[in-house]
Formats: sequence, structure tokens, C-alpha cells
Amino acid sequence: MWKVLICDSDLSFSEELKRKSLAIAEEGVQGVKLFRGKADLEQYVSAHPDEANMVFLEVELEGGFGIEAGKKVLQMQPDSQLIFISAKDTYYQEVYEVDHVYFLKKPLEDECLEQAVRRAEKKLDQATRRKFVIANKQGVQKVPLERILYFEKEKRRIHVHTTEGVVTYYGKFEEMDPQVDRRFLRCHNSYVVNITRVQSMNAKKFLFEDGREIPISKSYYAEIKSAYMNYLNGDF
Repeated sequence: MWKVLICDSDLSFSEELKRKSLAIAEEGVQGVKLFRGKADLEQYVSAHPDEANMVFLEVELEGGFGIEAGKKVLQMQPDSQLIFISAKDTYYQEVYEVDHVYFLKKPLEDECLEQAVRRAEKKLDQATRRKFVIANKQGVQKVPLERILYFEKEKRRIHVHTTEGVVTYYGKFEEMDPQVDRRFLRCHNSYVVNITRVQSMNAKKFLFEDGREIPISKSYYAEIKSAYMNYLNGDF
């Protein structure tokens, strides 16, 4: 079940897009929220990082800031599927520097909209299948990678800190490699952090929105700083 966010300065167009996208996706959409400005969208995604599944964005938003809004959304939720919208014939070069699944032209063509929604759904399905498998005394469970904040090692135990809580199993960091991707970086002998989930970093630690702090060892700092800056610049 996907959440759809629509950000367009034209409310009547947003309502039309909402109605048509719901008709195409049918039971696949859990909810649709409408936004008219960049700040409102970014604030919402920041507070609800798991809800920016399919995002329709007006390129001309607030004088062309729709593309920048897209970059911000992807920084906060890398698995978001962006669909840019424009009323102009000119295709913005900047759009192709931001990962997106489709570019829609106003007025909407039903066939193009359906292609955009289907393509986004396919990519979302693929992202959902990216899960970390944990086996412990309670059984076997699969945790979506985007919900993992960081891994913490304590002797032979690994604590997986997620948005829902903590799951513990016996293992080694080295055994995790086949299951995780490049967003997970080792910053300390005892920690591997999902850098797309942290709020900020300094020379000594990562900071999360809830106040948690994860130390960064000197031996890892240069590599971590480079990767984090690339991520913030959209080059990760």
C-alpha cells in the first residue's frame, strides 16, 4: 500500500490528478495528500519519512523550486518515486540530474499518467523487496532496509535499531554485506549507520532527530564525511 503526495500550485489540477491516480492504482494507494508549496511538502516528508512513496512534483513550483524539492525528498527518503510535472514544452535539463521515474506534461494525458503510476509502482515493489533477514530465537523476520536506523555490535550480538524498535541476533558485521547497500556505512567498530536516516554529523558523531548520538571513530571519519557530503549533494 503506497502513500501518494502531490505538490502543485494549481489546486484544481491536484484534485484531478488525485482522482485519476486513485482510479489507476485502485487498492494500491493507502492515501493521497495535497501540497501547494515546497516548504509544506518538505516539512511533511521530514516528519513522515516512510510516506513519500509516490511523489508528483510541479517543476515550476515557486519559480522552479520543484526540482530542489525533489532533491530534498530523495535525501529524506531515497526510495521515493518522483514524477515531475510541467505545463511547458521545454524539458528542464536539471530534471535529468534528479532521479525520477516519469515526466508528465500538462494537461494530463490518461495514457501517460497510467504509465507513470505503473512505473512508480514497479520500482516501489522492487524497493520493498530489499529487506534485511534476521534469524533469532523468536524466529525469522524481514526488516525493510529503509526502516533500519543503525546496527550496534555488542560482543557476539548485533542490535538492529529500527523505526519500530530494536531486534537482536547473533552475528558479525562482515556477514551483513550481501544484505545491505551503500547507504549503510561503518563509522565505528561497534556501529554501522544508515546515513539517509541521520539528521546531521560533526567530527565526533552522527545525530538523529530523536536525540540519539552515534560515535564516529577517527579512522573512519574521512571516508564517512566524504560519503555523507556526497549524499547531501545528491551525488551518493
